[in-house]
Amino acid sequence: MGIMRQAHKNVKPEYAPIVVFGYNRADMLEACLGSLEKNENIGQMDLYIFIDIPDKKKSKDIPLSEKVIEYVEHYRQISKFRKVEIEIAKCHKGLADSIILGVTKVINQYGKVIVLEDDLIVSNDFLDYMQRGLNFYKKDQKVWSVTAYCTLVKGLENYKSDVFLAPRGESLGWGTWKNRWTHVDWDVASYKDFKKDLVGQMLFNLGGNTLCKMLRQQMTDSAYDSWAIRWSYQEFRERKYTIYPVESRVIHCGNDNRSTHGACYSKQKLKDTYKKCKFTELEPDYKVIWNFRQANSSISLIKKCLENITPN
Repeated sequence: MGIMRQAHKNVKPEYAPIVVFGYNRADMLEACLGSLEKNENIGQMDLYIFIDIPDKKKSKDIPLSEKVIEYVEHYRQISKFRKVEIEIAKCHKGLADSIILGVTKVINQYGKVIVLEDDLIVSNDFLDYMQRGLNFYKKDQKVWSVTAYCTLVKGLENYKSDVFLAPRGESLGWGTWKNRWTHVDWDVASYKDFKKDLVGQMLFNLGGNTLCKMLRQQMTDSAYDSWAIRWSYQEFRERKYTIYPVESRVIHCGNDNRSTHGACYSKQKLKDTYKKCKFTELEPDYKVIWNFRQANSSISLIKKCLENITPN
């Protein structure tokens, strides 16, 4: 069960594969996969599911993990995707290693990838948006990644394009290419110099005023287990941008006591239909970037969490 079946040789699909990570939430994983199945052309796409398992210190997660494994084995039989590959970890990896190792394994084979975690629900045009975005921006050297998620940003209702550039990677429904992913220094060897670089820290925090704090936690707190802050830091060092949609096509539902890092339930709602996203060549719009920073800074994020708390 822990060994992934060998993929078809000498096949280079037009579509990026979808990679989904799960741990202890069978209900959320089922909802995530169900939302993906409402997308068109999934019969031509490959799906990879990576499931981490709990360690002995998290014994309460063991029965939850067993339900996840039971569900994905059932899903293999009923899936509408062209191919489903499932890999169950042999030992607990943790969130960061699960994603780094899983994405690396798949992206080395396909050259590009679309990534989701189990607590996300996507729109019925999510895969169309992601696949076309990855194709359109593949050779654009400014672009580090493409995401289908966007928090509420002031002024976007009057923005002239369907997408915009922001200097921050996004972990809630995203995709990238091998020649970006393999540039990441996951050990962050440059951190020793960066923590003395006040100008660099100000520039990094253009993506949100908590980025430097999160990087410091990653580098100093062994319990902090984030791949995403290192991904965003490398994007900053490369002076690249992520493509964000004006209309978000992802909502985050991971707000319960099973969450690894905790989260706030998204206030945004998915629409029944979306106008087909038009991708265009972009230059940084610094007014939009400033508003994006404000929306992704600590005071705004705390306010959003408080607004989204459901009373008992």
